[in-house]
Amino acid sequence: MSEGTFGEARRHTVEKRRTYRDAYQRDRDRVLYSSAFRRLAGVAQVAAVNEQLVLHNRLTHSLKVAQMGRRLVQHLRYRSRDVGFPKGADLNEDVVETAGLVHDIGHPPFGHIAEEVLDQRLRQVAGLEGFEGNAQSFRVVTKLARRKEEHMGLNLTRATLNAVLKYPRLKPRDSAKPTTSWTNRGFGEKWGAYQTEWKDFAWVRDSSRGELRSANAILMDWADDISYATHDLEDYFRAGLIPLHNLAIDKKRILKHGCRRLKEDVGFNEYRFREQIDVIVDEFGENLKSQCWDTRENRVQMNMITSKHLTSLVKAVRLIDRPPFVEVDQDSQYRVAALKELTWFYVIDRPPLAIQQEGQKRIIGSLFDRLFTCLVKSPNSPKIPIHLRVIYRDIKRDDEAKGTFKGNKEARCARAVTDYICLLTEAQAVDLGKRLEGRSQSSMFGTWFN
Repeated sequence: MSEGTFGEARRHTVEKRRTYRDAYQRDRDRVLYSSAFRRLAGVAQVAAVNEQLVLHNRLTHSLKVAQMGRRLVQHLRYRSRDVGFPKGADLNEDVVETAGLVHDIGHPPFGHIAEEVLDQRLRQVAGLEGFEGNAQSFRVVTKLARRKEEHMGLNLTRATLNAVLKYPRLKPRDSAKPTTSWTNRGFGEKWGAYQTEWKDFAWVRDSSRGELRSANAILMDWADDISYATHDLEDYFRAGLIPLHNLAIDKKRILKHGCRRLKEDVGFNEYRFREQIDVIVDEFGENLKSQCWDTRENRVQMNMITSKHLTSLVKAVRLIDRPPFVEVDQDSQYRVAALKELTWFYVIDRPPLAIQQEGQKRIIGSLFDRLFTCLVKSPNSPKIPIHLRVIYRDIKRDDEAKGTFKGNKEARCARAVTDYICLLTEAQAVDLGKRLEGRSQSSMFGTWFN
């Protein structure tokens, strides 16, 4: 199949060819076979990847998001089998699946806590716009992941890259709060691309409507929410952290905690949130009879409840005849918010994780500072990992040709170090940090840090 449609176009010109795979299937394969995607097996979802073998990591999470995204499109295709998709919707199973595989590909070791550290360093040390995980993911697939020497990135199609853009805008100059309701899936409050990728961003968004998400991006984002809400709950119930069989005891505190956390979201309705908390508490209390955490009986019941939620949340999407062509039932969005709240209440906002994250902040901060200092002082020093030198070389070359960083060496070095850190697993980050601080006697023949 030739790559002739607007959505099938690629950023860098390639020879058109007919093959058993279409353009979007090739996108999927390129991501699956990239080292950037494989790295996600060593990056946490919430707790560190070495905490519990039963917990999801960013790789297993991304695989589930991709699978769920495909099912959402298939559901809509089945629902509209007699009339077809609305003109302009351009929904595609492979596009949404690939976007699901990509959506976390730029997230750093230790997740959101590392994002905060990198954001602060980039702004204060180099005067850049900061760090954003979604923007880093876009940068990975358009610049950092390489499959051919003649161009940067994976050279994915316009449709796939547009689906990756959950937040289709560059960082705004002001920090104005969103004005649309949090249940309006057509818009998002964050930003999704750095200034360094503005040309790629503009090319992807050509003919798109302002900051409105594509229909494929909306489905990928909803698939992310569904997967995150359900598998984290299952993980931490099995790990003995969330007492799903006995939520009634904490119901008032759960509700209060959730309302306090979500009250700033535009259009948040406490009554609708309370309704969903009540439903969830009753549902788990009635079905998880055993007071033991991880019995076979409770596993079976948990699987049945999860399956029920997944089916319901897939059916929550529907087509509309105007852009963005897809919307999600509001009660279902409150249901997902209520499910997520259980993880926030019992796991994320608890001292054990906060203490662990404090150490992780120190690891990432120290790693950035040491690599940045070395790179600014001597970009070709043998103390600098080879891959970091290559990243810096490409950034410098791009700056000299296009003025991306206006010749600012500190800005170039800061971006290069950030890119390098975001290509490490958590174990690699810890190991490299120990080596740089003289706290490790690991073999000098290790090659991963090259």
